[in-house]
Amino acid sequence: MNDIHSSNNHHDVIIVGAGMVGAAVACGLARAGLDVGVIERHEPQREWPAEEIDVRVSAINRGSQQLLENLDAWPGIVRRGVQPYREMRVWDNLDMGDIHFDSAAIGEADLGHIIQNRTIVAALWEQMESIANIRLYTSTTVEKTVAGSKDISVTLESGEHLHAQLLIAADGSNSQMRDKAGIAVHIHDFHQSAVVATVTTANPHEETAWQHFLPTGPLAFLPVSSTQCSIVWSTTAEHAVGLIEMDDAGFCQLLAEASQQRLGEITHSSARAAYPLVSKHAETYIGSRLALVGDAAHQIHPLAGQGVNLGFRDAALLIEVIEDARQRNRPIGSRPVLRRYERSRRGDNLLTQKSMEVINRLFSNDKPGLRQLRNLGLNLTDRFAPAKNFFMRQALGMEGDVPRLCKPRW
Repeated sequence: MNDIHSSNNHHDVIIVGAGMVGAAVACGLARAGLDVGVIERHEPQREWPAEEIDVRVSAINRGSQQLLENLDAWPGIVRRGVQPYREMRVWDNLDMGDIHFDSAAIGEADLGHIIQNRTIVAALWEQMESIANIRLYTSTTVEKTVAGSKDISVTLESGEHLHAQLLIAADGSNSQMRDKAGIAVHIHDFHQSAVVATVTTANPHEETAWQHFLPTGPLAFLPVSSTQCSIVWSTTAEHAVGLIEMDDAGFCQLLAEASQQRLGEITHSSARAAYPLVSKHAETYIGSRLALVGDAAHQIHPLAGQGVNLGFRDAALLIEVIEDARQRNRPIGSRPVLRRYERSRRGDNLLTQKSMEVINRLFSNDKPGLRQLRNLGLNLTDRFAPAKNFFMRQALGMEGDVPRLCKPRW
């Protein structure tokens, strides 16, 4: 446990889980003047060899970048390494449908950055540990919670008793806090697995994200360094097992063929990992003195790389709602206050989730009628600049009702 901060076990807010989204919420609330307790069993990795790239990466859009800049975490992220991507190319299996997105068309320097998850976490923890009104409880977990009329009490596995006006669950897609609160989850099984690895290609990636829709699921190449790409290959569970078990040479050859050699031969692959693909959505984002954020509230298909961006938008909006409630002298853990957060975020997240399910279903098959329809759609969209520009601005996370922390400071 980190004892450098106050020994008082009464906090304004307690956050369970200090991954990317939980740590962002902690930094934002503490900077707004709240006393924050953060519970996280595992301290993050702080250092690793400069040339080593982890297979867990995220595509961070402009809105999320602004949030991280406003939390003063962005310089620490850049220092550890980021890779911008300026273009995106998407094409269908038969090479008949093709769409090209270019950030220059909307006057932007890039469409986002591909960043290792551990880089983001390390930079946010660096900020958390520098803020006096954040207390970290590590190497422990929550054993029990009891919500009362004025506060919520939390008993830790270590035996400590904490109190706060509000508990925020940022403990991932298998959230124990969500389960303890009895909040149901709707699950959609894609009957796919995602195979992830870091690969080196013969041809340069040209600061471009490449996505090929195959009958079994999408294959994405995301640039993570000047010479390497992170791949996310969504496919059947059986095929995924085969891809994990085959030797490196066989995997590299199959990967090059699956990408139609758009980046040439695959000259090297890291160790591979696979995980099953499901989407989840909590029936409600709020409970008695409880709010869910990030994967604890929703999990989507990775084909558009929007998962963590939705989580960061949750974080920014929840911080805004709590800050506004404090300024109006309203209880931050009350249901009316938390309902504003849920109303704003649940619809947006659900729409994105369902859209990913439809796109995956539309492209992950080889039915002739659908194949012609989607190829026509890709080609028409590619030729219609206003539509392409709209999609790019949406993906940047700067359209619609953008939370204050996802906007530039000026």
